[in-house]
Amino acid sequence: MKIRKGVLVQSSQCQRLSGFTVPEALIGILLAAIMLLALYGCFASGYSMLTVTREDLRATQILLQRLERVRLCTFDQVKNGAVNPSITTEYFAPDQQGSGSPGVLYTVKYTSAVPTPGSVPEPYRTNMLLVTVGAEWMSGKVKRTRSMQTYVARDGMEGYISDPK
Repeated sequence: MKIRKGVLVQSSQCQRLSGFTVPEALIGILLAAIMLLALYGCFASGYSMLTVTREDLRATQILLQRLERVRLCTFDQVKNGAVNPSITTEYFAPDQQGSGSPGVLYTVKYTSAVPTPGSVPEPYRTNMLLVTVGAEWMSGKVKRTRSMQTYVARDGMEGYISDPK
């Protein structure tokens, strides 16, 4: 027996007023488990998105590297398969040094062709090339691709932009 506010109370009433019941505790555990699963899903999604973004950025870097290489070539070298091979491969392993895994395999495809009729004025078509560089790689079980295009002029852009007069 205990005394509360000057009134004598039996101990069975005190036990009934304090603590949690079993159903309340089970509901609390269930809610905590749901919140932890949702938090795990958020982290897993965030890390997979980070991986895809990193791979996409590396593909963009590879494409830019190949297009910058085209800028250093003469017009005849742009078409030459020995200088600019049509298919090459590159690996990218960001955090896997020493793990034995070569990383992500990028297949880079290079094509140069005369522009299609209507894309550039007819007198320029024979003096220009459309260069396309594409990259393909597997991200998990999904095949991803990126590509970039540019025009290359035989005598450079100056001959087409400036007035000869």
